[in-house]
Amino acid sequence: MTELDDKLSEWVGVARKVGPVIVDRYDSPWVCIVAYPTWHEINNLRTYIPDPAHALVILRDHIDDALGAETDALRELSDRCAGGVAAAFVIRAWVLQIVYSLGRAEIVREALTYNMLWRWFVGYTEASTPLPDAEEFVRDMCLVSADARVVNAVYRCLSCHVSTHADACEFSINFGLLHTLRDHYVPALPPELCDVAEPDAGGGDPVVPV
Repeated sequence: MTELDDKLSEWVGVARKVGPVIVDRYDSPWVCIVAYPTWHEINNLRTYIPDPAHALVILRDHIDDALGAETDALRELSDRCAGGVAAAFVIRAWVLQIVYSLGRAEIVREALTYNMLWRWFVGYTEASTPLPDAEEFVRDMCLVSADARVVNAVYRCLSCHVSTHADACEFSINFGLLHTLRDHYVPALPPELCDVAEPDAGGGDPVVPV
């Protein structure tokens, strides 16, 4: 500690001008001194967006517009989510499962531990923000994917913008799953909320929602 106190100013100067400084204690790394601009760049998830026109950036805007009309549903679902994050975060995670045709919600949750672009898409702003418990997050994804208002909003969003998403090579939207969920949950909604043209997107075999 004495050495740290004596050299702190020197090490801070090195960190600002040269790069991160690792301070050892008992021959093991103990503290890392990082200049704030460096830390901000590392921690800010927007720095992981490769291109402002990236497909996920465009999709995030469309999904947020769709969810903006479902404030009551978001509030109710947020109160029921066990993972401690807002329902909008969980819904965006479920959207990732749909647009990448992933068979299990667990795959999305695991990818959020290392895919910073996906983490930004879900709604996080800083890489250092801890993720919710995996099991609780997966259960929350099941919860939102069984809500008729959410299913309808996501279905309408992806259907209205299907040409945009079909042109994005990295997307493989599972419209089969969306059709299955919509047919199961959405008929209970008022007819005016269900009026949307069917997408011409092929799809594929539906997967079982988890």
